[in-house]
Amino acid sequence: MAGRNLRVRRGVPMKLDSLYLDRDRTGQGATLFSTAVAGQQGRILCTIYTVGGQGMHPVLIFTHGYPGHEKNLDLAQSLRRMGFHSVVFFYRGSWGSEGQFSFNGSIKDTQAVLDFVLTDTQHGFDKKNIFFIGHSLGCITAARMIALYPEVRGGVFLAPCDFGKMYLLGKGGKSYSQSIACTIEEGIPYVNGTDSQTLIREIKEHLDTFSIEPYIEELAKKPILWISSPEDEVVSEQAGTLSFMQKLKNYPGHQIQWHRVASDHYFSNIRMEISMKIANFLLENIEHSRSRFNYATFEEELNNLIRRNLAGVTLGHVAEYFQVSVPYVSELIRQITGRSFTDLVLKLRMEEAGRLLAGSVLPISDITRLSGYQEASYFMKVFKKYYGCTPTQYRNRVQETGSRPVPQETLSRTPQPSDGNPKKSDP
Repeated sequence: MAGRNLRVRRGVPMKLDSLYLDRDRTGQGATLFSTAVAGQQGRILCTIYTVGGQGMHPVLIFTHGYPGHEKNLDLAQSLRRMGFHSVVFFYRGSWGSEGQFSFNGSIKDTQAVLDFVLTDTQHGFDKKNIFFIGHSLGCITAARMIALYPEVRGGVFLAPCDFGKMYLLGKGGKSYSQSIACTIEEGIPYVNGTDSQTLIREIKEHLDTFSIEPYIEELAKKPILWISSPEDEVVSEQAGTLSFMQKLKNYPGHQIQWHRVASDHYFSNIRMEISMKIANFLLENIEHSRSRFNYATFEEELNNLIRRNLAGVTLGHVAEYFQVSVPYVSELIRQITGRSFTDLVLKLRMEEAGRLLAGSVLPISDITRLSGYQEASYFMKVFKKYYGCTPTQYRNRVQETGSRPVPQETLSRTPQPSDGNPKKSDP
């Protein structure tokens, strides 16, 4: 494995607590920027949710549906905590962006925002890791960008709406025709400068433009997570998903994952479930070529880094050292060492304390500081919980028997009478 770039391994269970736990970070903190991208008809309003910490970060571009009631801001916030910059914007003529709404205009606006991300030098966008997250109509615009731009790594499709397919189905049956008409009519109050007849005519005249299926060959080459529901009351799977999946069988080795859930068009009852699903998918498919370490040396370098600064090492320092994001290095530590960062620091501090107690006559106050602690009383409390004896008892046992006490966590792995599992230590 020497020389191999370190990546998240497929099939490894993940502890994705960054989705729902805020964490302190060193240096620049997480924040947001309000900006306006120049579009063909004026300003395209954008919000950029940026990750805390220095360096480059993967970027997610969110494309909303028609007219965009569900903006997926909770996903943008959650995935930002995972280490992804999130870019949320609104098509022309909707939700404050200037101009007159049109389906073709939404595609042009998405392209303008992607061009902004590709050329921006201020926000730390990692241009090797650009993903789209589309919902409903937004899946059409996302599909075009993923298929046509080699710079886009992949994406997520939530309840895809294939207007081209819906229109063709409508020609063969009254129910689909009414469905597309009702869907478009309901959105008219929320968009500017158009009407339902104009939008339906736009679809009719450009069926391939507003369909996902024409891009299937290029989409099959990239990692895509496709989430749909058989209970979707706005866009049926027949109109948005099943035909695509049937044709996808002609592309063996494709990278598209199809996940079906029981929910509505907005996944209202399973927001955390899809957040976890999307986070896992993104972590599996990030390109980490910018990192400078490999499996052969990572754990050794990590341990040495911690030992050199037992008193002040933070996860932010580790991430900066290895040139990756904080959430990413946190997950890798769990996978490779089998411990959280906090537990690993505790283990190395206790090992250093045991080494000093066994091999020196230093007073406990000095060993406290050399082990990374400031208060001797707190150090002795943690030490006793870890080893099951006080530092003085540890030293005496080594002198009397020549053997060192075993950490309590090691003993807990051997079945023995107990009234419960050992509690996790806190350094």
